[in-house]
Amino acid sequence: MPKVVFTKYQKPRSTIDPLKHAAKLKEIEEHIAADAAAAALAAQEEEQFEEEEEMCESEFSLSEGEPAFGIGKIDLSFPETVAEFENSPQCYPPSYYTLSPKERLILLYGENFRKQFVVRYPKRRALVLAPQNECNVQKFVCTTIRPTAFIYTDLISSIENIAKFVADFIQYEPLEDEFNLPTRLISPDTLLRKRHGNSFEMATLLCSMLIGAGHPAMVVSGVAREETVLNDQQTVPYPYAIVEVEAEEPEVKVEKAGVKYKLRPMPDLHSHLDEQMAEVMRLKTEEENRLQEELIQKHLKELELLAVDRYHYRRSHAWVVIIDNAPWSIKPRITYTDVNGDVQEAPPKATFIEPSTGFICDTNHKQYILVDSVWNQYNYYVNKQKCQRVGEMRWDLRELEDWEHLLPGEPPEMRVYKQSSDSNILDEEHDVDDEKHLDFLVMWVNRLHIGLRDYEQRFPNREKKIQYKGAIHERFSPYSQRDGKVAQLTIFNDDACTNPKVRYEYYENRADRMRHVKYIYETDMYKEIFGKGRNDCLKSIEYSGAAQQRKKMNFFSASRLDALDSLEINPETGLHTLFYKGRSDSCWFKEFELNVPSDKLKRIVEKFRPNTVLDVGNNEIAIRTFLFNSFKIILQFHYNAGALTASTVEFQIPPRPDYGKELEYDEKMTKVYKANPLDPTRSNLELYKLLLQQLEHMERVKKQFDKIQSDIYNLCELRKTEKKEPKLKFSIFDPLRNGAARAIRMKQHEEEEEHRREIAGKPADFLAPYLVPFGNQELTFEQSAYVYNACLNDMKIRFVNLLNNLQRQYEDLTSESKSLKRFLTKFENQFDTYDYRRLVQQAKDIELNKRMVQQRLTLTHEESQKKYENVKASLLKDPRLNLPQDPDQSLSENK
Repeated sequence: MPKVVFTKYQKPRSTIDPLKHAAKLKEIEEHIAADAAAAALAAQEEEQFEEEEEMCESEFSLSEGEPAFGIGKIDLSFPETVAEFENSPQCYPPSYYTLSPKERLILLYGENFRKQFVVRYPKRRALVLAPQNECNVQKFVCTTIRPTAFIYTDLISSIENIAKFVADFIQYEPLEDEFNLPTRLISPDTLLRKRHGNSFEMATLLCSMLIGAGHPAMVVSGVAREETVLNDQQTVPYPYAIVEVEAEEPEVKVEKAGVKYKLRPMPDLHSHLDEQMAEVMRLKTEEENRLQEELIQKHLKELELLAVDRYHYRRSHAWVVIIDNAPWSIKPRITYTDVNGDVQEAPPKATFIEPSTGFICDTNHKQYILVDSVWNQYNYYVNKQKCQRVGEMRWDLRELEDWEHLLPGEPPEMRVYKQSSDSNILDEEHDVDDEKHLDFLVMWVNRLHIGLRDYEQRFPNREKKIQYKGAIHERFSPYSQRDGKVAQLTIFNDDACTNPKVRYEYYENRADRMRHVKYIYETDMYKEIFGKGRNDCLKSIEYSGAAQQRKKMNFFSASRLDALDSLEINPETGLHTLFYKGRSDSCWFKEFELNVPSDKLKRIVEKFRPNTVLDVGNNEIAIRTFLFNSFKIILQFHYNAGALTASTVEFQIPPRPDYGKELEYDEKMTKVYKANPLDPTRSNLELYKLLLQQLEHMERVKKQFDKIQSDIYNLCELRKTEKKEPKLKFSIFDPLRNGAARAIRMKQHEEEEEHRREIAGKPADFLAPYLVPFGNQELTFEQSAYVYNACLNDMKIRFVNLLNNLQRQYEDLTSESKSLKRFLTKFENQFDTYDYRRLVQQAKDIELNKRMVQQRLTLTHEESQKKYENVKASLLKDPRLNLPQDPDQSLSENK
């Protein structure tokens, strides 16, 4: 057996570096610390969410110092205020201060529902069920809604117009205690008379008007943000599109004729690698920015859920919701086609309307925090959904898991029956107890009415001013301002509205047709816009507040005889530039340049368009220039087809010839340039005639410029008068203002009738036309005899012509009667009975007309003799004629 040798144990030596895994250990420690921090943050967020939920459903939302069971309690003793309001000055009807048996039953249902709600949900906010009305009588909120359709087009046309009208017509007032529920809810009829109310009253009025217009509207009671409750819009940008002063006129696009044969483009031989790489980088950057923006938006949405203050979930507010595709809606149903091809009804979708501003938004808007309940004239619904955001709510009121109904089965469209697949609900008979339910159709509110004067006034104080973020919007009632202003919008450079930038003013009913004014503060520039109907056809004018600055005027060219479209004046350079549209002489541009110190014409430039596109050149002037300082006339003609330059003719203006002498032509004072040497050369006679035409045209243009200057001066003076003393106009059909106009028209009618009676009472003045050549001078015997004989001769001629015409008609009828008798006698046996009777009746009619003409001829002959003697006697007695005592002998001798 071998010998075992035991050696002494030796401790091994360690060769491990202690700093070898320091980095890994540090990484593990950091990872553990990060996990602990994330867990702590998650716990903190969960705790914060629970606190917020507890705050949302806690007794903070109820009245402090009052038990939850007593909030919104309905007095079942049903007190009435007959003695106080029966003979009140407000003249309320009995339904305002009394309770009918059905109303008492509704209040009993409501109190029972409230008690069950408080017991089941002790930490939820109390419900708005039956606050007191203006007569201190508890009325259920559903019965306060009074659907009414108005006669005004704006109040039945669209939701936007109705919402804006309510926001303008009623002055918003926050609740006295914004943390508790309202204790009073006046009727919409009283609110229309008071013109100021809180959110619940305005929401009830808006809901009544929307339902009357056919929209499925409901009142919403819930919680909103502080700026919404206080109607503070200073943090809201201007929500409407700014109506610019003048819209750009669309240019007419001229379609170019297509080319049948086209050359193939050259291949692109350049490298586009850099562009492709740049596009890839751009797309990558855009994707990163999009992801970053999504993270930011997600973080902002999470921050929106955080309570701003301890009253974040306590500020009571009411607004209106439009539930599209509601079961009771009279609007067409919205449908869609599913994946199987079946047509399905779309789920109800909600849209919110803020009654204090009239803004319409979707349910995702952050200004609303909670929805407690909704109601209309049919039923009252309590929200049972637990959603962090209002936008996540479901608005199908038939879902009992989401909404609790006060009255089951109302309205009838909401009733859902459980049936088997092979049963027919139409054939099935239901018990009366299953079909009959208590309803809310109790009309204790008077029918809503808005007078024409109140409707036109619109704003309670005839004006309304709203300050937005960086803008101030002011609106005025029609005819409330002396200058006819109806709106003014001021845009500022800062959000605090201290540094104005642009001001827009809107006018109506102006006699000078002014509609808009735009003022830029930085450049001190005004732009006024006018409607059609002015005598000067002015469309717009731009000018500066400082004197001697540039002006620009635009006109309605189609309404002007000279087809002037625009006019620009620059006093500093002395330029007057005119643009025309649609002139018969094809002129579209004129420019007058003055010597600034002396205001004398320095240069005139006229530009013309070719008559046709193909027929250019050929003595068609393109540019005509008059240089008065150098005494030259330069004519530039249109380019010929394929020409690179244009032909020109330059005349030296000759001195004016002496009186009675013709202008002498000197060919040395004329320079002619032909773009094409093959064109015919103008002779000296043609150049001389062309020079005479240009000289004549130059004088005519000078007179036109003098008239233009006069018109500009008169227009500026007229605008000063119109701005200093503005006048308003109104329609003759305006029932509010046509009293004075009717008085003026009646006065004019009476004056016309009096003038007509005065003319009818005076005898006819036969001498008036014959005394016009002599004026007011006294007539001599020869002049009197001439007037006497002329008047009688004209009268004779008139009666002779009339008698001759009658005699001619009589003779024609006689000959026609004889010929018809001969025709009937000759062909009597060849006619049937019908034709023969018709011809006999025609002969009788001819004989009747002949006797009438004969009688008229006799009466006219007798009447002419009498009138002639009467006129003759009146002329002899007329003191304006210098006739002797024995006029017949003297006049016969004079003849």
